[in-house]
Amino acid sequence: MSDASASYLLAVLPAEKIVVVKTETELLALPFAAGKPEPLTCRPSQAVGGLLRAKSQRVPLAFSDNAPDLPCQKLDGKSGLILLENAFDIGEVATINYAASIDADVAIVPEVQREDIQSLPRQLQTWAKDRSSPALRETRKKITDRIKGLDFTKYQFATFFTVGLPYGLILENIIPFTHVPNGPYCGVFIADSIIEANAPMEIGNALLFAIDEFITDETKDVATALDQSNFFVTELIGKDATYNNLDKFGAHLPYDVLHVCSHGGETDGYFVKQQFEDRDGKPHTIEYFEVVSFSEEAAAEPGNVKVERKMIFAALDGVPWVDRPLSKYPRYVGDDMMEALKEDKDKLKRTPVSIPIALSCHIKCYQSFHQGAFDRLAAHSSPIIFNNSCSSSHELAGAFIGAGARVYIGTLWNVGNQTAVNAATTFYGKLLADGNVLDAFGGMLHSITKDKYRHIYIMWGLHFSSLPRPSKKSDDRIVRGLLANYFLWVKKFATTKEPEVKRNCVPILRFLQSEIGRRLSPEQLKQKLQDILGEQEEVERATLYEEPELSELTLSEGADAPS
Repeated sequence: MSDASASYLLAVLPAEKIVVVKTETELLALPFAAGKPEPLTCRPSQAVGGLLRAKSQRVPLAFSDNAPDLPCQKLDGKSGLILLENAFDIGEVATINYAASIDADVAIVPEVQREDIQSLPRQLQTWAKDRSSPALRETRKKITDRIKGLDFTKYQFATFFTVGLPYGLILENIIPFTHVPNGPYCGVFIADSIIEANAPMEIGNALLFAIDEFITDETKDVATALDQSNFFVTELIGKDATYNNLDKFGAHLPYDVLHVCSHGGETDGYFVKQQFEDRDGKPHTIEYFEVVSFSEEAAAEPGNVKVERKMIFAALDGVPWVDRPLSKYPRYVGDDMMEALKEDKDKLKRTPVSIPIALSCHIKCYQSFHQGAFDRLAAHSSPIIFNNSCSSSHELAGAFIGAGARVYIGTLWNVGNQTAVNAATTFYGKLLADGNVLDAFGGMLHSITKDKYRHIYIMWGLHFSSLPRPSKKSDDRIVRGLLANYFLWVKKFATTKEPEVKRNCVPILRFLQSEIGRRLSPEQLKQKLQDILGEQEEVERATLYEEPELSELTLSEGADAPS
């Protein structure tokens, strides 16, 4: 790692927790390798298990096809357990490193194909009606096969790195359980969570989103509890609970918590068969389901409508998508297919689908709905998301975690209204009292008395996640975050050469200008800019890094673009 790379970590983590390694010699001199000339050897197919053993024995790791078989569990009676579905992905290296860093026991189990559980939402809905349906039998077997021989009652907590299996439900949350979406970005998620735990960004803002039907339910109680705990509360309620507001506030307003009270789950859409030719002139047919949402106010230009399309592929040239048909073609066929899907769709025949489409998802908004397609959350912060809507885990959990959430709490099937209200008030009451998310989540689960809804909630995140309570109510960090975010988008607007990117920057800048103008008078804004530019000058001298001049930037409420 270079000095420049290390400086990013040193900015947010204590120096004593970082060991910078620049060469192989330095690596071999570290405690786990020094004086250990004989490496642990394992087969390449057991690389993850080999890494686990090598770290515990503090020896280097080597590979050989003739190496002896390694056990898939390392259970030493630690306080926590990490269960990892082994898909031979780079993200699993980060998971093993994380397990070693918290000194947890580890169980490595066979991978689960994401396609194998795409019917899980409907299985859960069917099973939850009376809990006697065999609909969940296959999912239950997948879990029980992977947890054989594990006594969870010996542990204080367990975390499941999974593509989506609800271990906590099947195990009836006998101890505090969390889940983490397994995949290549596990390392980023773990790092964000550790950074937030060691250097929390206390913004002091909570965002509440609730449609008309739920204004009188938990929304007021949650808002009051947060307000009394020194959080500013930004409410998007009723007619303000629009697609555009959720999209803009959710992505670009700094906040610690987002609470959603709406309808959710899978939704309907269209079935489409589209013809295209690859660059060799060979014809192909792609079949997919299409889910579409609209927003006039979210459009980049007046008079237009923003259309959000999610395509869920079903087949290519008659081969089901689960069979990975693109693997049978040169890579450019996939590239050509994606380009064809961007073309004008007016001539396509769309067949309406009135039943819920597998892998679709939505959050009901005023006059529209949002599909959870965020690129970022909370102005690049790592917030806690509680989506207290029906069947709100599944696809949305991965979408929010991928956008930066450090915790996502959702439901596994349709939740009863009064249960949802009681669950939310219990959760925030405990969370705001002691700050530990998992403790609050466990208390919420134990408060649910109706059999139909027991264990309906699932928590995606790490066991140590917390929510610091602001020592005093102040909007300083909110405003500073808005200004910092504004400068980032000004820079993007000014430097991009892509007209579409430049055009899409405009509504974001308008939103940020509006929020800054709403929170600050012109005199306050001028002083804030002077303070921030002065601080930036100090940073520039310390890092010897030149930023573009910002002194000529001005903010004017209602302006179409940055000046």
